[in-house]
Amino acid sequence: MYRKDSGDKKYFRVLNILNRLNEGPVRISALSAEFGVSERSIQRDIERINLTGFHLDTPQKGTYAFAGGISLRNFNLTSEQLSVLVLMSEMAGGLGGTIKDAFDKIFDRVTAASAGDSPFYAVGSRVLNPLTRRFYEDIIFAIEHNKKLKVRYTAAEGVKERALCPVKILASENFFYMMASVDGGEAGQFRKYRVDRIKRLEILPEEFTPPSRKLIKKIIGTATTIWGVGEGKKTRITIKADGAAADFLQSKEILPHQKVSRPAPDGSVTVKSVIRHPMEVVPLALHWMPEITIIEPVELRAEIKKRIAAYLRKTKVKRL
Repeated sequence: MYRKDSGDKKYFRVLNILNRLNEGPVRISALSAEFGVSERSIQRDIERINLTGFHLDTPQKGTYAFAGGISLRNFNLTSEQLSVLVLMSEMAGGLGGTIKDAFDKIFDRVTAASAGDSPFYAVGSRVLNPLTRRFYEDIIFAIEHNKKLKVRYTAAEGVKERALCPVKILASENFFYMMASVDGGEAGQFRKYRVDRIKRLEILPEEFTPPSRKLIKKIIGTATTIWGVGEGKKTRITIKADGAAADFLQSKEILPHQKVSRPAPDGSVTVKSVIRHPMEVVPLALHWMPEITIIEPVELRAEIKKRIAAYLRKTKVKRL
């Protein structure tokens, strides 16, 4: 049972959740109720665990588990041991410099996962460079304290400097994004900035008034990829899936609130969803081609044909 007097609550939760993950899948709602905090706080704890290199899978919505090959084995600590580790972390953080670096290395060594002992292997492991890690921590601080940021960022149109008001950190497909509004820009308009594309970041002394939770929830909505985060026009889509693609879509929620029909005699299924951006479904269709067919809208079907045609033209030119 969680004890409220057990050291720093945030770090205690993170370490406790690590122990739970070592035992099996955890549910966000259950952890929220047990620790007496919001589900968003637990989600942030999960993000911290992901950031430190413990790769997590989502077997179903709202549930997390260690990826194959990840375990703690010798790190199943008691509440008392967790409290001692938290105290050591606070002491090392207060001393800073080489002491903090040394503790971080010890912590990494103690909690290192050994894939060699497992019959499974986690493919596509994520490694954050030191700059991305530092910016991530600065962004979290700015969000928690409503501080403005001065950012030098590499965008498609070149390198630009902006003053931003950060509101969320988003994780998608091994990338971290900062969701922020431009200082002085149109109210309620938010953009996404990939953290690894930030070249310089400065926390400004000025504070901003954060948007309401209701607005943030509306913007993020039911997005299942980074492309679905926004207030774009909603589009109803229908796709047909055969073979392995049908099995895949029946076992995992890929599209926002997807509704999958009963399998037809040939095993195919029809999937309906509502998206905000074509890229929520284009990579899925291209990945499973030809086992996925876009039924509607026709504009989306045309977009995928356009991309295939462009690819074929490109490969033809290279052969010549």
